[in-house]
Formats: sequence, structure tokens, C-alpha cells
Amino acid sequence: MRRRAFITALSGAAAWPFTARAQQQGDQVRALQIRILRMQAEAVAAMIGQFIREIEAQVGWTTQMPWSPRTFEQRRFDGSRLLRQVPAITELSQLDPTGHEQLRVSRLTMDLVGSQRDYSNDPKFTEAVAHKVYYGPVYFPRPVGPQGGPQVPGEPSMTLSVVGRRGDAGVSVAEVGLKLIQDAVTKLKVGEHGVAYVLDAQSRVIAHPDRSLIAADFSGLDQVQAARGAGSATPPQSLQAVKDINGHAVLAAYAPVAPLGWLVFVELPVEEAGALPQ
Repeated sequence: MRRRAFITALSGAAAWPFTARAQQQGDQVRALQIRILRMQAEAVAAMIGQFIREIEAQVGWTTQMPWSPRTFEQRRFDGSRLLRQVPAITELSQLDPTGHEQLRVSRLTMDLVGSQRDYSNDPKFTEAVAHKVYYGPVYFPRPVGPQGGPQVPGEPSMTLSVVGRRGDAGVSVAEVGLKLIQDAVTKLKVGEHGVAYVLDAQSRVIAHPDRSLIAADFSGLDQVQAARGAGSATPPQSLQAVKDINGHAVLAAYAPVAPLGWLVFVELPVEEAGALPQ
């Protein structure tokens, strides 16, 4: 019996280096998988940032002139041209230096001239004046669909305001549809069953391959709480396996979208990744 015990112990000791090496290789594979997911999240975040900056620059062109009767028609022309050139913008309001709406052009409703609606205390005016640009919270239109049939969430949108460089140029306020972001995450290939999605500053879903999850609250997920806790710090290079919204184990990576406070997540099922939760 002592001889058998000795042989068993010797066999275990001989196998230990191979087990340790396999564990080390598994950790390296997981780190590589997380790095790939992280790169995908960063690519989507960069695309979103570029999209917002381009919208901001385009809106800025409508704030070059002072308000006067001589410039009114030119402003109206510039607003209509902006809608033609930038499909993501659904509506543009132009506020005078006192915060009163003088012109609104829209692809959804009739143009409105001289409404004089007072936005002087609205963040879309005050924040733009204070910080040169204002990124409003994401809002979700009511679900649409056939009466009695399945309802599909409307296209998430946001308000973006830009103040003119001249003190008498006022503020231009654009309503921006975020369909481009939805298209980006839908087309992103994450393994066979992985997904990418985007959350707003309140951790609500802006874009997800499953459109029924649009506007869903993901704030309770461990990976979301970890990302929010990190704040502006550099996202971790690796994460333990976490649970997705359906309770399945996934590897997750994320990237922030500054300065919006949004987060891009990319998740791959653990089973597909060939990794086990630790």
C-alpha cells in the first residue's frame, strides 16, 4: 500500500508541470480573446465619437452669421441644406442670442418661422452658451408597429447644440437620430454568437442586435457596474467571466465614448471562447 501511494504521488508530481502549463496557456488564450474584444469595443467607440464630432462640425456651419433681417433667408437655406447633407439630423432649431427660437426646419413637420419660443433657461441653450456645445441625453420615441401587432422601439435620438463664435450668432439646436450606431453594432461580427451593444449615460440600451432591448436598463449587470466604477480610468485589459442580460456566462470588454458618458460593450459566450469561469 505504501508503494502504491508513493507511485500515485509520483505520478501526480510528474503531471503537475503539464497541468500548470495548460492553465498558463488557457490564461494566455483568455487574455488574447479579451484583447480582441477590447479592440472591437474601442473601434465602435471611436466610430461613434467621430460621428458625433462630424455632426457637431456640420451644425457649427449654421452659426456663422449674426441675427438680422438680411441674414434670415440665408440661415433658412443653410438649415435646409444641412438636413439634405446630414440624414441623421431630423430637425434644426436656430435660437437668437436671447434664447428665443426664430427658425425651425424639419424633415418631419412643416418649417416654423418666428415662433419666439423661449429657451433661455433650457439646457440646450444655457449649456451650449457656457460650454460651446451641449450633448443632450438620449431619448426614445414611442414604440411603433401595426395596431395589435408587435411594437418595435423607435429610433433613439439626442439633442446637440452648438453656440456661434460670434456673440450675436445665437445657438443652433439639432435633433440627431442614432440609427448609424444601431447599424454598426448589428453588423459587427463577434464570433458566432457574441454581441456588441451601446449604453447611454444612464446605462440604457441605445443600440443592440436585438432591437427589443432598445431602452432596456442594463445598469444591474456586473460588467456595467465595473465600467461605471472605473470612471474615466483606463478600462481593464481583462475581466473575469460575467453574466449577460440573459444570465449566460460571457467574456466582456468595453470602451467609453467620451465626452458623452456612453459605453460600448462586446461580449462573447464563454462556451464559444473555450474558457471556463474562474
